[in-house]
Amino acid sequence: MARGQHRFRHLRLLGEKKIQATSKAFNAPLTVKETARRDVRIKALIKKQLAAGKPLSANAQSWVSRQSGRQFTKMTAEQVAKTVG
Repeated sequence: MARGQHRFRHLRLLGEKKIQATSKAFNAPLTVKETARRDVRIKALIKKQLAAGKPLSANAQSWVSRQSGRQFTKMTAEQVAKTVG
């Protein structure tokens, strides 16, 4: 009984991959817009926190490290300012 249950597992997985590909193609333009909005929002947050002399929040640190491709703890203040622009 158990062998018969997953005899066609590969067919089901192929169907899921096709569904995922069409879903990604459909949602890709929406995520580009969403990413642009998020970039503007996070840049404003970072500038506000730096102007107030506060340490950056966790989501701001994550954004900076993703943009620069380096760990936040290994970055200097000048590199953070350069990333924010």
